[in-house]
Amino acid sequence: MKPNSRNDRPSPMFKALAIAGSVSLAVATSAAQATMLDGIVDQWTVGVSTIFDTSSIVDSNGSSPGGVTVVNNKSLRWGNDLGSGLSGLDISGSPASGTVLTNGPAVGNVSITHLNRPITGDTLRSLDILSTLTLTPWVPAAPGLPAQTLSFTVHYAETTNNANPCADGGVNGVGVNVNGCADIYVTDANSLNFSFFYDLDGGGSLQNQQYYISFFELTSGLKPLNTLACTAAGVASPCLGFETPEGLDTTVQFASLITTEKVHIDVPEPSSLALAGLGLLGLGLRRRRRD
Repeated sequence: MKPNSRNDRPSPMFKALAIAGSVSLAVATSAAQATMLDGIVDQWTVGVSTIFDTSSIVDSNGSSPGGVTVVNNKSLRWGNDLGSGLSGLDISGSPASGTVLTNGPAVGNVSITHLNRPITGDTLRSLDILSTLTLTPWVPAAPGLPAQTLSFTVHYAETTNNANPCADGGVNGVGVNVNGCADIYVTDANSLNFSFFYDLDGGGSLQNQQYYISFFELTSGLKPLNTLACTAAGVASPCLGFETPEGLDTTVQFASLITTEKVHIDVPEPSSLALAGLGLLGLGLRRRRRD
């Protein structure tokens, strides 16, 4: 058996979303369980390994890494401590490995936490995150697809705590700005319906089945940001990210979904659920380039 044996190389089908809505997923279900008889992989082992690309760090003065301290490739800190610690970003749960059912539910993996502290001095402005994805058929067992590493950019704005209105246009002391103006984190990776092929019998009578892998943010922390927040982070609107209350830690977790049909999104009314591909892109699939 060998993956991708036909002449059609895995062809990406990219759909970038920044979604505001009470989102319902309409995922097509398979009429039969995956077996060697129909050529469908029923279960996959999905491996995700995510790190910061420390060579890509840019601080608020344009230096690299400048005022950002690299604790290790999964932990960054910046600023001058005013008594509550330093601000920073941490990757947790990486590497992650889980079993994902074809046409089943999304399965969680890597998380990122932003530590928002009152500080002075230089701060993070942008960096790249490197993610490696591996897909291996589990039921039926078969050789895995080659691991792929992808890079995508995060933009960050450490805002002035006592501004009013805040950088996002909100009132200081209200909502996410309750403890002072929230900081802003934007990711350029949000994705659904990346396509790939897997041939279970290496060119035999079975079909070379097409699959789609999509990536979801489970905690509803990521959401479309308004134009002012996007501009403060140095990116065009619309953008996808999260705002973090002063003095608190904000964690977002991501998950992967594998289907044999495209995922359809129904957005009937506004809400905060959004979808993103942080730490989960791969399989030789192209992505949107950084801003």
